[in-house]
Formats: sequence, structure tokens, C-alpha cells
Amino acid sequence: MKSKKSLYLFVIITALIVGLIGYFGLRTITQESSLNQYQTQQLAKSHVTSVQSYILQQISQKQVRLDAMLAYLELDNAALNKLISQDSDIDGIFVIKSNRLVFPDASKSLSLKDQKLVELITPVSRDPALLTAKQHKSEDKTPDSGWFVMQDNSYPVWIYWRKNGGDIVGIRLSYVKFLADVIANIEPDFAPDSLKISDNGQLLYQYLPTSIGDNQTPSYSQNLPFPLHSWQIDYYTAPADGRSLYYSGLILIAIIIFAVGFMAFILYREFNRAARLASQQVSFVGQVSHELKTPLTNITLYAEMLKEMESEEESQNTHYLGVIISESQRLSRLIQNVLTFTKLPQLCIREVNINQLLEQIYAIFTPVFEAKDIQLTLRVEGELSAETDVDRVTQIISNLLSNAEKYAAMGKRVDLSAVQDDSSVYIHVRDYGNGLSSKEIKQIFQPFYRVKSAITEGVAGTGIGLTIARQLTDSLSGEINAVGQNPGIDFILRLPKRSPSSGLNKLTE
Repeated sequence: MKSKKSLYLFVIITALIVGLIGYFGLRTITQESSLNQYQTQQLAKSHVTSVQSYILQQISQKQVRLDAMLAYLELDNAALNKLISQDSDIDGIFVIKSNRLVFPDASKSLSLKDQKLVELITPVSRDPALLTAKQHKSEDKTPDSGWFVMQDNSYPVWIYWRKNGGDIVGIRLSYVKFLADVIANIEPDFAPDSLKISDNGQLLYQYLPTSIGDNQTPSYSQNLPFPLHSWQIDYYTAPADGRSLYYSGLILIAIIIFAVGFMAFILYREFNRAARLASQQVSFVGQVSHELKTPLTNITLYAEMLKEMESEEESQNTHYLGVIISESQRLSRLIQNVLTFTKLPQLCIREVNINQLLEQIYAIFTPVFEAKDIQLTLRVEGELSAETDVDRVTQIISNLLSNAEKYAAMGKRVDLSAVQDDSSVYIHVRDYGNGLSSKEIKQIFQPFYRVKSAITEGVAGTGIGLTIARQLTDSLSGEINAVGQNPGIDFILRLPKRSPSSGLNKLTE
């Protein structure tokens, strides 16, 4: 069941990660596509603006030249005809005096070009206000020069006029010459994009490094201001395969998802393998330790019986038997540690007399400490009691004393003491050995951690004694800490006088 839950959890987490990658990947592709479209439109706008600026600059230059020409123009027929014949920008000149067209003179024989100009200008000569009809007028001033635009059979006519005293003089700009100048000097370099310039739908100029489809719409269009208001610039962005962005993005997302899924699968498989191996190891250690308890119990029992028999004769064998019993008891505690580490026994809370418990532990460890020439002292302030598990407290203190006996024997002294306050009982195991650094003190409660120093050389140990002590302390809602002293270390076990779990598991004798 636990394996299935782990599998379900793994699948859910992996699916969530894959979903997030896919979601953010698609959002990234969409945003990238929108960004590309925006950048394309901005680029098209920039190119159209540059072309428009060039065309407006051309018409502005023409306007400045024509305005200067009209300001100093001699209004005799010979001079006007000479100017028309010599200046390619001029397609015709007219002069209006007192609402009457005086040049060209309609009463004389005129060329077809002049006749056409007379036909176009006659309405203007009758009503000069037509010249300013499409120009901006201020409230206090009427323009005295400007452009006049009309159509002649869908053919544009551009006239620049100026008032000279009471006369109105106008020049018809050569549309063909202006268009030729624009086309000759415009040098777009927008490949692979295309550009078209049209006048009322009639194509004037096109730049086509790539073909444009019949149904392709311009990515950006711009109409020019007056007097080129009939001109329109259309910019066509080269067709881009938008699907390639999506396809490449989707392929990249798929590769990332596959890589994440594969890595997750490998991690899950390795986790399961490590978990199974750890479970097998713990199960094996637990079974072996359990099997060792029975023969070890028999060894201890028969050794105690022999010691009782030999004690009557006061022989040297009594001492040897005492050592056998002491080491057997130490081996029993080691086996109990292993069993506790693999599986904690059920909690059994009852009222415990701390004074009596410490005296029993003191009596058990005194021979072991004396065998190594270590002085073990016991000091308890007042009558102490607590609601706790007597077996777990015994094992915690036994582990602390065993550590002191193995690693702090050079101090030749270990103090076992206990005090209390209103809510807790504090049990101290203080040795006078070489001690540890603050960094090592923070790590000594980790599983299988052993300090690498001279004090551990030649001393056998599993590195789980203090880990078990902390586990047992946590199960009793207590706290265990190590405090560096000079010399040695002071282990402090805090037990609450009233256990939070006593209401559920308290047993009475």
C-alpha cells in the first residue's frame, strides 16, 4: 500500500511538473509570436516613415524653389514662355488679374497643353477662394500662397500659387518630373520585405525583392499629408513560416518534458531501490539482533549462577565471571539499541521515581566504570518523579553512560546528577574527557555519525547510540542536548513531569 501511495504521489508530482512546463512553454511561444508580430509592425512603420520623410522632403524642396521663383517672376508673356520652355519642373504658368485670366491669353491661339490649363484654371479665375478651400485658414489671416490640387481625368494636377499684390500667379508642377525624381533617388533596402507607392490606387512605384500574393494584405499602410494626400505607401512583410516557431517550440517543450520525466523515473527507481535495500538491511539487522538476545541471555544467566557458586570460595574465577557478566550486559544494551533503532517499542507511561531509577542505573554501571578506573558519582537534589516510560529513560541514560565510558575514560570521572523545576526533571551526565568542538557537538546526534579523532581510535561503535537517545527523548516529549564544558561534555536530558500522552497511555502498577 505504501509503495502504491508513493507511486501515485510520484505520478501526480511528475504530471504537475510536466503540465507547468507545457503551460509556461506554450505561453512563452505565444508571447514570442506576439513579440515578433509587434517588432515586425514597428519595423514596417519605421521603414514607411523613412520613405515618407524622403518624399515629403522632395515636395518641400520643390515648394521652396517655386515660392522663390514666383516672388521674383517677371509677368511679361515672353519671360513666362521662356521659363516654361527651359524649366523641366514647370508644366505651365497662369496669371490672374482682377478675377480674369490674363496668361495664358485665351483670346489667342494656344497649344493643347495651354488650352487644358485654361480649362482647369477658369473656375479659379472666377472664384479665387477655391485656391484656399483645402488649406488651413486662420481666423484672422487668409493664406497668400500654397498648393492647389485637382484631378484631370484621374490624372493629378499640382499647382503652387502665390499672391503678388492684387495678382495671383501659379505654376503647374510637372507631375511626371516629380515622380521621376522621387523614383530615381529613392533607395529602399528592405529585403526581403516589399514596398508599394500608389496614387488613388494607381501604382507609382514598387520594390519587390520577393513576390507578393494577390490576397496578401500590407502589414502597414500610410497616407501622405497634403498635397500628397492621394498617395499611399504600403509595406509588405515577407511571408514568415509562423508554424516553424510553434513546431520548434513544441519540439523543445517535448524534449524538456521527456528529459524531466526520464530523470524523475530514474530518481524514483533509485529511491525505491535504496528504500528496499535500507528496509532489507534494517530487517536483517533486526532479525539477527533478535536472534542474538536468546543465547546472550543464557550466557549471562549461567555466568551469574557460576559467580554465586564461586563467590563462596573467593577465587580468581569470581573476578573473571564478573567481567563476563558485565560485558554480556553491555552487549545486551548494544543489541537493544539496534532493535530500538529499527523499531521503537510501544510507549508505556507511568509514574516513575527518578531517585530510585538513577540508583539502579548507578549500581549497574559502577562495576563497569571501576574496571576502567573511572569514578562514577551520583547526586540527586530532592525527591524527583515524572510521568514517563521507565524503560526508555533507562536506555537513554545507559547510552549516555556507555558513551562516557568508551570515549571519556581519560577524564577518570563521570557525574550522574538530577534536579527539577516546576515542570521538568533535568538529568545530567557529565564527563571530564577531551570534549568536542561546537561543530562536532551539533552533529553527534545524527545517525551513524562518529567523531574522527584520537578519542575514537580503537573504540568500537555503531554511531547510533546518541541517535537512539534523541529518538527516545522525542517520543517522551522531552529534550536532549550536549553542552561543551572545560573539560568534557555535559549531556542534559529534560523530561516533563506530566507527559502529554499520559492521558492516553498511562499505566498504573
